[in-house]
Amino acid sequence: MTLPLFDRQALSDAKPTKLRKYQDRGIHRLRDRVREGKKRILFVAPTAAGKMTVIASIIRTSSVPVLFVCHRIELIDQCVDQLARLGISNVGVMRGDDDRTDPSAATQIASIQTLSRRKKPPAGLVIIDEAHRAGADSYFDLFEFYKDAIILGFTATPTRLDGRPLGNLFECMEIITTYAELIKEGYIVAPECYGAPPGRINLTGVRTVGGDFDEGALGEVMRDKNLIGSLLDHYFKLADKYPKPDSTIGLVEGPRRRTLIFAVNIAHSMDICSRFEAAGVRIAHLDGETHEDERRRAVKALGDGTIDAISNCNILLEGTDIPSAKCIIHARPTQSLVLWRQSCGRAFRPWHPGCPPGCLEHPSIGPLLLDHAGNIERHGFPHEDLHWDLKQKVRHLEKRPRMKICKGCYAYVTPSRMLCPYCGYEFKPEDDDKEKQIEETKEQLERRSTATDDMRRAFFEGQVQLARSKGWKPGAASAKFKQHYGVWPPWDWSNEVKSSFASDPDWQAALEKNQIEREKREAEKALKNADEDERAAIQEESGGEKEPPIESDSPFDDWLGDEGIK
Repeated sequence: MTLPLFDRQALSDAKPTKLRKYQDRGIHRLRDRVREGKKRILFVAPTAAGKMTVIASIIRTSSVPVLFVCHRIELIDQCVDQLARLGISNVGVMRGDDDRTDPSAATQIASIQTLSRRKKPPAGLVIIDEAHRAGADSYFDLFEFYKDAIILGFTATPTRLDGRPLGNLFECMEIITTYAELIKEGYIVAPECYGAPPGRINLTGVRTVGGDFDEGALGEVMRDKNLIGSLLDHYFKLADKYPKPDSTIGLVEGPRRRTLIFAVNIAHSMDICSRFEAAGVRIAHLDGETHEDERRRAVKALGDGTIDAISNCNILLEGTDIPSAKCIIHARPTQSLVLWRQSCGRAFRPWHPGCPPGCLEHPSIGPLLLDHAGNIERHGFPHEDLHWDLKQKVRHLEKRPRMKICKGCYAYVTPSRMLCPYCGYEFKPEDDDKEKQIEETKEQLERRSTATDDMRRAFFEGQVQLARSKGWKPGAASAKFKQHYGVWPPWDWSNEVKSSFASDPDWQAALEKNQIEREKREAEKALKNADEDERAAIQEESGGEKEPPIESDSPFDDWLGDEGIK
């Protein structure tokens, strides 16, 4: 099938909305993939890149029936509004008893829940919004029914909620733009990021269920009144503070940022609302049971400043467009990279009071991220570009210097700064040493999460051979494994090595030789540090021999010796 919707002339005629360079580039890349015969194409663009503008432009130039699929009413409304701005009125909505239903319309906008229960409309082009959800069972029938159509997926996070890639659903992936490009061009604004004082959240007893923390147990932990009080204190302390315009150290007062709070569950969100309301904050609560009209009213009220904040659980994660919401308070620890990045992206759009959405003529109010869930430590910054792949799990593009955490205000600060630009705290050398240790632990966790059992076993066997060749104790292989992965190897692996050592006279002889040499090095070190009289006695005791010390292969070898492993 060929699609004339990607014709250059048709695009140039779409005058109601002027496409940005990367949006136009993305549409033409899509046209190229269709010409190559690709039918399952995944398009990736960061939150706030204007994907609805791209989708609306594609629909407007299509000459085949189009089906737009999403999972939330807010996304349906956005698509209808965008198409209306482009002059497209021949649109039907398939969702519950929506009064915009029109089966004869060339473009159908449907919720996946309704679509799974009703007769599916004809379509030559299927567009799936928030395509990271396309691995759910409700989408399988969709892919099978429209196997002859072109299916386009759009998302800012091209991986399942549990971190698995999407290669079984899509043939190819196109990165429309990056966070770096959008920040440079002013289309999104990087947030100022703050953490919470370390050690306050103890998730030791919280199990992992379905790839994320168990919601019930997690909610009980996060409902602690001291943790909720910390949210409120941080909000009052920083929501109305901004970096100085002249870039000198300190903050200046300004308008209090309108705020989105992400809670674990309904009870947690309601507790947050009660605490904030008691302090005079105008706040609303939203959850999956909140009526659609009430959700719309709350979103509108935050957008126009009638209320100060919305606390929610599992509602404002995706597709929420409130440019004036410039503060994110994250109170939901999560193992899901998708949930983390999607929710934080709500505040990245540029906005200035009195300016229309998307206006870049005036400096935007800087977004603020208060991470009270430890998610920056788990996943990195939400505006950091990552390497996405259809076959492999997401990974960082390159190793970058780790941001410092200020002990004065808990802001994340670039490594080169000696003073915190927000509070003036002076960083000390020992602070950097601690950050380095944390970074090493993070690398170990990443290795552990991506390595297969075969990879781990192969690494361990390699360390066993190294220990044998160098005459180390059999425990050295286990120690190397722990240094690499952050955990000890299985007990039976270590026992196998001990048994192998017990039946290997060459290995035993090499270890004995190493121990003798170590004793000689220790004697020489004591001789070097002793005074003249003591030096003579030590040398006589050691037989008067002087042999040069054997150099260690690495600082890790020295550690093995200190621990009695080598």
